[in-house]
Formats: sequence, structure tokens, C-alpha cells
Amino acid sequence: MKVCSPTLAKCHEIIPIAPRGKALEGQLWGFVDTSKVNADVFVEQLRAEVSQHYNPKGFTAVRKEAPGVPLSPKQLEQLGECGFVVFCFGD
Repeated sequence: MKVCSPTLAKCHEIIPIAPRGKALEGQLWGFVDTSKVNADVFVEQLRAEVSQHYNPKGFTAVRKEAPGVPLSPKQLEQLGECGFVVFCFGD
């Protein structure tokens, strides 16, 4: 009888920790509303929390045409100016 183990062999390669991103304070924040039910509610709640805690420079929000449709080039350009972008799902 042959017994197989589904685990991977241990990797001995040292992987460094990813560098920290920008500080959250004073950034332009972007939100992508996926157009699912309640995604807009999540965007508004998150916007309020960010405003309260991180003194944002401002907000940019874009709404997808439909959940399965990619963002338009214009929407991507808008989000490209942001320090952070949060993809907001709903349901």
C-alpha cells in the first residue's frame, strides 16, 4: 500500500517581508462600487470611517456598470490618482 501526503515539501528559501505601503494619513482614497446590492452602502460606511480616523485628502468613487464588467479606461485613470483603492463588494 502506498500512502501519499497532500502536504508540500518544506521550503527553506527565506522570503522577505513586503515593504510597507504609503501612510494612510492624508491620502486620496478611491472606492470601486461593484454595483452589487449594498456595495454603495459599504462605500458610504467606509468613507465615514476613513474620514473619522485618517484625515483623507479626498475621495474618488467609481461605480461599475455591472458586477462582471471591467472598469472603463476613464475609471481606471481616475483611480490611478489615488493613494489607495478599496474594491467594495455588496450582498
